[in-house]
Amino acid sequence: MHVVRHILLLILVFVLQTTWAHIFELFALKPDLILLVLVYIALRTGQIEATILGFCVGFFQDIHMPNDLGLNALTKSLVGFSVGYGRTGVVADSVQVQVALIFGAVLVHDLIYYLGSSGIGLADVPFFWLRYGLGRALYTCAFGALVSSALVLRRRVFPT
Repeated sequence: MHVVRHILLLILVFVLQTTWAHIFELFALKPDLILLVLVYIALRTGQIEATILGFCVGFFQDIHMPNDLGLNALTKSLVGFSVGYGRTGVVADSVQVQVALIFGAVLVHDLIYYLGSSGIGLADVPFFWLRYGLGRALYTCAFGALVSSALVLRRRVFPT
């Protein structure tokens, strides 16, 4: 049952990322809501589900913007696998650990994406990674910390 919930959550954030994310744009940077949810799924379920769902949502991103077809599917599935695989050695209950994982996931995702992108020369990858990758990682972390803190507060106020 949790797989269906995760699929619906990814569909929701895909729609939000492709339609409403410009509202949160700051200095030409937008938080990566899809990657944020994928890290959450990987921490909760592990590498198999996160890899498959990361590939699927990345493929939908590729269909939406087919410049580098398959690159989003590759990067999302690699990040989903890595975070899901590494979750066994990490206690990810604290907001600080979750934020650190989000930061690392966005940095790795963007590095792989910039290396594979046909629109960016290899000599320009460090500039793009530091300018946009680092900024997106920080912004997505701040957004993730806010969401994670809100979820912790909700669990305390409304225990199940």
